[in-house]
Amino acid sequence: SVLCCRLGTSVLVLSSALSPTRLLMAPVGEAASAWASALDLLSSKNIDGAKKLGTDTQTKGYESGVKMTEASGAVVAALALLCKASAGPGADFVADLKSLGVTWSEAAALLAGVGSGGVSGTWGKAADAAKTLAGKASGEASTALKKAMELAKEAGVMWTEKLAAVTTKDLSSSAGEDESALKAAASAPKSISDRKQKAPALVRAALAQLEMENPQVENALSNAKEALTIYRDLNDLEGEGTALQTLSAASLGMDAFGALQAANQSLKAFKDAGNAKGQAAAIHAIAKAYMGKDSTDDAVFRATEALRLARQFGDRIREAAVLDLLVEANLIMGGGKKALTAAQDALAVAKSLGEKVMEAHCQCLLAKAQGSCGEAAAAAGVQAGQDALALYQSLGLKAKESVALDAIAAACKGKDDPTEALRCGQELADKFRRASDKKNEASCMFSIASTHFEHKELDQSLRAAQEALACYKAAGDFKGEAKSAKLVAQVRIQKEEPGDAAKAAEQACELYRNQAFPTRETRDGEIECIKAQVDANSMMGGIDEGIRLASEQQRRFRGLKEKKGEGSCLVMIAKLHKMRGQTEDALNALVQAPSLFLAVGDRRGEGEAWHMIAKIHLSKGQAQQAQRAAEECALAYRKLGDKRGRAQAAQLVADVHFSLASIGMGKAAEALKAAQEAASLYQELGEKTLLAISLHILGNAQLMSQTFEDALKTAQDAENQFRALRDTPGEAGSLLLQAGAYLGDRNFEECKRCAQEAKDLFKAAGDAMGEDSVEDFLDNVTSYEKGQSNLHDFRGFSMRTAEPVVAQQGGQKPRQSRAPRKPRQMSNISDIELIKCEATKESKVTLAFFDGFESRSAGGGTRPDPKGKDAKGGLKDAVDKLGHPEKEQVLYSVRWVQASAGKSGGAPAKRTGRREFAKEEDKRVVRCADLGVPKENWGSRYGKSNRIEAPGASGV
Repeated sequence: SVLCCRLGTSVLVLSSALSPTRLLMAPVGEAASAWASALDLLSSKNIDGAKKLGTDTQTKGYESGVKMTEASGAVVAALALLCKASAGPGADFVADLKSLGVTWSEAAALLAGVGSGGVSGTWGKAADAAKTLAGKASGEASTALKKAMELAKEAGVMWTEKLAAVTTKDLSSSAGEDESALKAAASAPKSISDRKQKAPALVRAALAQLEMENPQVENALSNAKEALTIYRDLNDLEGEGTALQTLSAASLGMDAFGALQAANQSLKAFKDAGNAKGQAAAIHAIAKAYMGKDSTDDAVFRATEALRLARQFGDRIREAAVLDLLVEANLIMGGGKKALTAAQDALAVAKSLGEKVMEAHCQCLLAKAQGSCGEAAAAAGVQAGQDALALYQSLGLKAKESVALDAIAAACKGKDDPTEALRCGQELADKFRRASDKKNEASCMFSIASTHFEHKELDQSLRAAQEALACYKAAGDFKGEAKSAKLVAQVRIQKEEPGDAAKAAEQACELYRNQAFPTRETRDGEIECIKAQVDANSMMGGIDEGIRLASEQQRRFRGLKEKKGEGSCLVMIAKLHKMRGQTEDALNALVQAPSLFLAVGDRRGEGEAWHMIAKIHLSKGQAQQAQRAAEECALAYRKLGDKRGRAQAAQLVADVHFSLASIGMGKAAEALKAAQEAASLYQELGEKTLLAISLHILGNAQLMSQTFEDALKTAQDAENQFRALRDTPGEAGSLLLQAGAYLGDRNFEECKRCAQEAKDLFKAAGDAMGEDSVEDFLDNVTSYEKGQSNLHDFRGFSMRTAEPVVAQQGGQKPRQSRAPRKPRQMSNISDIELIKCEATKESKVTLAFFDGFESRSAGGGTRPDPKGKDAKGGLKDAVDKLGHPEKEQVLYSVRWVQASAGKSGGAPAKRTGRREFAKEEDKRVVRCADLGVPKENWGSRYGKSNRIEAPGASGV
């Protein structure tokens, strides 16, 4: 039974012959439509009608110059004549074609006499039936079949990416070869001397090297280039297009623009050759190249084009591969519903082919897509992942079980509950542990660790990652060992354990560098490890060491011509300079970064670099330069299709226009548009904290555009969001925005009330800067109320966030970060150990240990009230009148004790009680003038200093 539902120009067909719950795509294009109609006619024994339809379609294709339509009509006419000559076998063959959903191009390949080739089931039966039917053809049927095969070959039906004869396996399955077969194919060209025979062998060798467990990318590139040279010498367009497509695949991840250029040239070659199947493959390669250069919107556009052509041609294996890419691209862009549609279509194709491995893979895609559609669809996604796991287990594919586990985890993320993924993962890990299968156990433990890490469960993540690391090491899997060590480093960074994080990152970095055949994956892993090392050094106060490390690696990547790594290191260096308030040095480091990322197509890196440049210019008050950088940042994230990045860029654009407003150049409409985009994107992403901030920015943009009623509503929404998050300063800022909205409407009483509430909240949070802002605002309100200032000039608030810094440069006072003011601490007691590190020794040597080191501040006091009675002119006038407070001496109480064996790396010694020290307590008064200054690069090094030393004394 067939039920058709026409919606505009699209047709959905529900066929109960395949699945009562699955929607199949209607035939796309004239060739596919003619074939579908012909099968219906042949099934109803209307052979003459099918023959006439085929002849008419063939003639129409010839007259229009569309080779695909002409070939499809010829195949229909030939099949009708074959069925007429052999009624019984012909009817059985048609029945097999319908049950498998065979397309016109697949039927043509079967009629070429390929045979089953070891393929069993319905596909094998249909292939043998086609071979028998074609072998008995005579007279008019034989002539028609010969003509159909010629036209089909011209259209590209017999073409494959391996330049080998098409087989039934090529039509029905996407499964690759085993490792031994791949190695044999990779070494085959060495024994061939004839160039004409060697060229296709080189193409097959390159593809085999890319499919290996450890891809040999450089060798694949070399083989593809050699094959390309031979085919160009032979003037073989089809071979040239195939070699170019292989070259594009080998260049992915290493040279994004090279991959795109090769794919475009491949498309031109196939067009010139009239090979429609090759054209679909080339457009698919172009889409993959765009994915490689992080241009997801271009990738989706090209993939959609490839999908349409593959459906017209009837290449279902290609159709499934393109749908796979569409799922991935839409997930990156945050298009959960589009990803879900593509995943459902891919699953339908896999089921129609009867390919179980492909079906399990598509179930994984479905699970990920449903997980991205929110909590409502996440449960169905978990079930899809479990179905994939069951399929892999039934097929005996142990290595694929962790893939299904990752899909379940992705679905669980949609409902923010990893329980099911963790349960399945632990069960699988226990199963593999009992079977002593270390590698698959490691894969499961790594999936568990990643799931814990994504849900901020750091202790559990660390334990699982360490178990995965041990298992990978036992299995001798260096790639798995590297990614596990990298995860350990990332977890320890989050746990604020920089020392251990640096060690784990260094270990992972060495493993990535020692890979026999570097790939984009290993390079990216190495870059992440370097970043972890730099972050760990900065956390330990060794910013100089971090800059040295990043600079060293930047020079190394430049020597390797690894532009993404070089750009990433420049961004790391800039961040460290920015932490120290060295904005000029940060800008100098960032100058080349965007162009380096652009050269390799890394839109995310490019967007991050432009974002930093814009923020630095904003902090320096250079709004016009910041505007240009913000626009470049927005463009990069838009090309990438990353919603989170687009939202950050939109917020940045709004901030820029706020800054430009202070010099009369900001555009309220642009600020409002950017703020609305940011709020909308964060709402789609479900980011509550960032949504609250974006609403705050949107409210200020509405004040800037003087839509005060909308600004009041937005500010109230922001207040509710911040209150739910228990963010008191954010709540206070939203109240200040409400005060601004009331001021715009000349409701001065409500304005003052909201402002006073905001001030009280800032005071409760210990935010002195917030209090001062409110006081300044209230002064302006009084001025507006008395008519001393023009209220029409009120355009909201200037919003600039301060960045934390850790050092000063050239005596310039660093900008302070906005943070709650803590109560002043009058004294501090801590244990201090002075150590000496020697290159010849692995352990540290303790020189001195200060037990109970107490430092006391030079005096208390409270912050003068700038509006107090004794300081009518503010703090400056108060200082001028009363003078600076007298500096008091600082008393340090220090106990000098002998270093214990445990402190110096030897055997632990018995702890001596604090009250049982034999040394006499050394108390002395040290004035500030006697304190020596640490060396310039102090932090990761040590040196002699006269700190806490009596005149003439010598010490550490």
